[in-house]
Amino acid sequence: MNPAERRVQRLLLGHASECQMDSAGRLLLANTLRQHARLKKAVMLVGQINKFELWDEQTWYQQVQTDIKAQHSTNEPLSTRLQDLSL
Repeated sequence: MNPAERRVQRLLLGHASECQMDSAGRLLLANTLRQHARLKKAVMLVGQINKFELWDEQTWYQQVQTDIKAQHSTNEPLSTRLQDLSL
């Protein structure tokens, strides 16, 4: 494995931890994970093809606006993976 891959894996996977559900079916994230992701009270669970992301709600809506502006200002074609995406 090259050094760049190793660094990225350490940064991303090094924060992984096992999470449990409580009796109400809620996922209990470790405080270190909540702090790392800057999660506050309200969060968004966002599906991303083969994974999901947890976002602080306000940060998510800001990112959506940023992504919309970026998409409107680019002429880059969509990847074949996204061209086949159906909702």
